[in-house]
Amino acid sequence: MTRRVLEIVAHFGGQWPHSSYMLPGGVVTPPDTRRLIACRAVLDELQRWYEQRVVGARLEDWLALDSADALFAWLDRPAPAGSALGLMTRFLRSQGLHRLGIGTPHMLSFGVGCDPERWGPSQDAHLMRSGFLDGDSGTVEPLDTTQIAEHVRHSWFRPYEGGRHPYEGETVPDYQPGSDRYSWAKAPRYGERVVQTGPLAELLIGGDALLRDLHAREGAGAWLRQFARVRRVAYELRHARRMLDELGASLREPHFIAPVPGSEVDGQGCGLVMAARGALGHWVRLRDGVVEKYQIITPTAWNASPRDSAGVPGHWEASLVGLEVADADDPIEIGHLIRSHDPCLVCTVHFAQAGAPAGAGRRLVVGA
Repeated sequence: MTRRVLEIVAHFGGQWPHSSYMLPGGVVTPPDTRRLIACRAVLDELQRWYEQRVVGARLEDWLALDSADALFAWLDRPAPAGSALGLMTRFLRSQGLHRLGIGTPHMLSFGVGCDPERWGPSQDAHLMRSGFLDGDSGTVEPLDTTQIAEHVRHSWFRPYEGGRHPYEGETVPDYQPGSDRYSWAKAPRYGERVVQTGPLAELLIGGDALLRDLHAREGAGAWLRQFARVRRVAYELRHARRMLDELGASLREPHFIAPVPGSEVDGQGCGLVMAARGALGHWVRLRDGVVEKYQIITPTAWNASPRDSAGVPGHWEASLVGLEVADADDPIEIGHLIRSHDPCLVCTVHFAQAGAPAGAGRRLVVGA
């Protein structure tokens, strides 16, 4: 089904991965009735599979669950009990994973789904709101991107003092074996606080009543993170169908507006989105019409960050504190907790040439 749903991207982009249909100013392929019908057919098939195999209920009934009591009573029914969600819930909770791997209580979401009729720089016009969930007070605060900073005190990058906002940040590799630096990941912080991001943060901040009740009762354990990932698919199906409907109502509108070239354009901007793993941000600065600086903070960087300038551990590190491992040679418990974040460490793997005596050849060291 993953391969099937990617056909939607192929209908507009021609291929996946490495699609090249997006350009500054729009997309190269306009929507038309044929593409929209084909995409709706894929969504219909995906929704049937999700309802029948994954959750064991109609989408409307599944999304109508709004409390922990309602959920567990519903999971006792034959169809939900026999679904993939039922099996996952029984297994993970039997292993106590609903109370393990909590880590930081703070959450971050960049918001989901743009409403073009309400969009503007002065308001949050997402279908599911953006924001920062203060785990100490339980309140959701409006997103303030000026609060974002990256630390490199324990990362293999050229040192700088404290944290820097991505507009001011730099990424200059500086591998230092034998030091107290231990990661190619930087340490992003929001207002100097460690946060976690992902589908759980997205739905808690976005207002899902079921997730909020489960979170209030048990905290953000590994099971709830996996549960939120399953729950999020239902919202994505709704958002995707809404977007196709909007495209169908806008077939005569331009799909590409060429940017006006200029040789002395200065400025900066950012793109913030909730990717499958959580909050993803790109920050760019232009000088004289060319890119002067470009910084990215991935969802995994938020979750997997090392210690910051104050020595405060990142979310993954904090989530493992106190974990009992039955077999040190097969630490499956650690795997359960880390994998509950759907980790992607591609951007934190680097090759560095280690120093070697003349004539001794070269040795490559990989670090993550």
